[in-house]
Amino acid sequence: MTERLYYDDAYLWEFDGTVTAVRPGKKQGTWEVALDRSAFYPTSGGQPFDTGKLVFPGGEAGVSDVEADRGGEVWHTADREIAIGTKVHGVIDGKRRTDHMEQHGGEHMLAGAVWEKLQGITIGLHLGLEDSTIDVSLPGERTHLTEEEIRMLEDTVNERIRLDAPIRCWFPDPEELASLPLRKAPTVQEHVRIVAMGDFEMVACGGTHPSSTGRIGMLKVLSVIPAKGKARISFVCGGRAAAVFQKYMRCADKAGAALSCPVEKLSRAASDLKSRLAEAERKACRFETKDLLELFRREESAEDLKGIALAAVVTEEKDARSVAAAVSDYIAEKGKLLLLACGERLTFARSEDVKIDMAELIRRVGRGGGRPELASGAGIPECVGVARKILMTEMK
Repeated sequence: MTERLYYDDAYLWEFDGTVTAVRPGKKQGTWEVALDRSAFYPTSGGQPFDTGKLVFPGGEAGVSDVEADRGGEVWHTADREIAIGTKVHGVIDGKRRTDHMEQHGGEHMLAGAVWEKLQGITIGLHLGLEDSTIDVSLPGERTHLTEEEIRMLEDTVNERIRLDAPIRCWFPDPEELASLPLRKAPTVQEHVRIVAMGDFEMVACGGTHPSSTGRIGMLKVLSVIPAKGKARISFVCGGRAAAVFQKYMRCADKAGAALSCPVEKLSRAASDLKSRLAEAERKACRFETKDLLELFRREESAEDLKGIALAAVVTEEKDARSVAAAVSDYIAEKGKLLLLACGERLTFARSEDVKIDMAELIRRVGRGGGRPELASGAGIPECVGVARKILMTEMK
């Protein structure tokens, strides 16, 4: 069993150890190396593995993955084979470890606040490359949180972070363990490790954490969405949270400059702009609808169609809402047939008193379907001419 040095010191970036076993890696050109002692964290409990290198006489090997087997042996995936018995000096990627500790520490505090304030039970943790998530089972099977609840959770966690309360990790004996006020029961029966943060969070966990809550920096909830019947809370902490705020502020400043308003008035300015754009689009749609309707009437022909007005129209791509409105207005009149191609979009329509199956006609010349009085589909503009010839022939 590998002695896990991070249990005693999560900030131990370098250590010395001895290779106790070597085996071929899962990927070609890699080897899995076991050590008698290691500060590398193996993937576990939602926290990803550490990376780094193993330095030894005559060279060094990069460590790209770390796993622990059921027997407690920690295996380091190395890009070079290292002989059993070799003395190595391990060097951990401290930036990656620190980031994981910030996210993991923040997760504890967020999960504790969710339990305390909302009686929500955290089911699982996932530390991703950009953000982290916890899945929470809420009373009443809720799968969302209100803006007020999210703000309350953020305020609670960030206030406790600013307290810079100590974070303690230890292995209690069975008698002490039974007396501890844990947020939830441990998932293992032996070698239970407890993490306590101030007087507001205590739970079993084998991961790495900062030495105090202040070193988590800050927490920001990014989203809350339903996931498998639970509420999935996405969040960032520490350096990731700072980066998010910097990005948001840069975007807000640019948007404010574009709209000529201060950041605090962006929401109102954006809402006003959206309303003006919507009104402009409605006006443009009305104008385009009127122009299309006039075009349909100019292209009408009653030749050899027993008094039925046939409009065969080919035009460039148009706004779908304008086309739908113009077609609806046109066939509301009696005795109308319309064969329309807007770009590669076909619309065949007729008045209620004209007994021709437009869905069947559009399938004869292109791809599509619909109702007997109105069908749509795709095809080349020449489909309109082909359909017109069919009607001229069959209606004589």
